[in-house]
Amino acid sequence: MRLPLNKYIQLLFACVTLLLGSCKEEVSNIPKCEVYVKTSFSEYQKLLNVNNAVIYSIDEVYPTNFRLGYAGICIFRDLDNNICCCDLACPYECLRSVVLEIKMPYATCQLCGSKFDLSYGQGNPLSGPATCGLKMYTKHIQENRESGYILIQN
Repeated sequence: MRLPLNKYIQLLFACVTLLLGSCKEEVSNIPKCEVYVKTSFSEYQKLLNVNNAVIYSIDEVYPTNFRLGYAGICIFRDLDNNICCCDLACPYECLRSVVLEIKMPYATCQLCGSKFDLSYGQGNPLSGPATCGLKMYTKHIQENRESGYILIQN
């Protein structure tokens, strides 16, 4: 029994849709956590320059509505002039107590030695035992140049 040509096309379309629809973002080892930060004017001024970063540590005191991800966050401007945000937890160690050291354009875990590239906002591993990239927070990033702040939230 042969299928008509239009049935083959429908079957092919269904298979392609299934394959493309099943592709997911890389699963992070870092738990899902809320992020909400609005930078101060001075922090915004620092982030106007490419390859600069502002760190929000979970050990510091911030306004009560701030949410700092799993182990704190790093907001930075990458080499393409995009505002980016990543969690400070090492995806290999997965501990809130192990915070990455940021020296733009790299983030380094002092415990396992994994090094990550922040140059283009991806947080991909460069060396060390980590095989997955940093947890990036990209859902909602708003830059308000007139008022001089950046708002990050998920």
